[in-house]
Amino acid sequence: MGRASGESRRRLKSFRELDAEFTTNSKRKEMLEALIQKAMRGNIRAFEIYRDTVGLKPKENVEISGELANPFAGLTDAELKKLAGMDG
Repeated sequence: MGRASGESRRRLKSFRELDAEFTTNSKRKEMLEALIQKAMRGNIRAFEIYRDTVGLKPKENVEISGELANPFAGLTDAELKKLAGMDG
């Protein structure tokens, strides 16, 4: 996973470099205006992209419930040390 995510970051960086090299601020403004127009015409995906880009993406709430069982709860210190290979 580490290697793949590092490569992904390198690709993202190179895309940003290409964007910086070939896209002017006026082109970026035109793209933003087009995105806004699509969102205003009801394009939900355009709205979501705009919302997320300007930092208004809502936080996702994940609720986790349940109990975790400790399989070692009933063992003595001596038994735990033996399992860990520290018995002597």
